[in-house]
Amino acid sequence: MNFELNFLEHDVSIAEDTWTALVTTGSDTSLANVRATILGVLERNGTFTIEDSNDQAVRRIETAAEFEGFMQEVEMQRTQFQQDQAQ
Repeated sequence: MNFELNFLEHDVSIAEDTWTALVTTGSDTSLANVRATILGVLERNGTFTIEDSNDQAVRRIETAAEFEGFMQEVEMQRTQFQQDQAQ
């Protein structure tokens, strides 16, 4: 499965549908690679944005600490999705 990140001068964004697919059905390796890329951008004072189909920000993250908290939520969602699929 391919996931597309969009890089601006200092920022990175991803489409909401792509993010949802990555979180729910993407491999652990894909999620880890995207996570590392986003974290690198944030550590260089960039931002990470999840955008809807109209290119409007659904979620904007500006710090590595905020991103780590967000990823904890993502891990819980991912675990729940996998448990639901196993039933």
